[in-house]
Amino acid sequence: MYSPPPSHHEQRHDDDVALWQAFRAGQQAALGALFDRYAQQLFAYGHHLTRDADVVKDAIQTVFVHLWARRDHLGEVTSVKFYLYRSLKNELLRVAPPTRLEREWVLEDYEPSIEQSLVDTEEEHQRAMRLRLSLAQLSGREKEIINLKYFSNFKIREIATMLQLNEQTVANLLSRALKKLRQSLLVSVLLWLLA
Repeated sequence: MYSPPPSHHEQRHDDDVALWQAFRAGQQAALGALFDRYAQQLFAYGHHLTRDADVVKDAIQTVFVHLWARRDHLGEVTSVKFYLYRSLKNELLRVAPPTRLEREWVLEDYEPSIEQSLVDTEEEHQRAMRLRLSLAQLSGREKEIINLKYFSNFKIREIATMLQLNEQTVANLLSRALKKLRQSLLVSVLLWLLA
């Protein structure tokens, strides 16, 4: 019977589990590989929670230092990525005042990413501006759920656990955020077409 090869996501999960087991067995290089694999993603997620890049960098380092120090007491995990995201959020909640973590993004604070700086056509620039304006309509919690779902590929169940909400609340917030985005983008496209 033919069985298809594992998907990229399944292969990465298996690699993560193998690295996790090696790290728990005392292989520092395995923890370094997990750091290399997830540091950039963790920074992007942490930066959504607080705009202070230094706080996020310190929190990521603290997470990995604590992992190494507690490796003998750690068990198996079903998703290494989920564990790291949750650990980072907990560390940021510990070190950053909640008002900083809950602060709404404002357009004046917007700093374009490297990818956006490469956008060289006016049409793409206009689309990016409409998307930013649409995202500005979302609450901090809605932005966080959109980020976790679509940019970090977490399931509703995992997001609910991470945010300490029930799954239905996460699904409702996600639905509401997507509805706001659709409405906002539709209005901005119509205004752009009429201009």
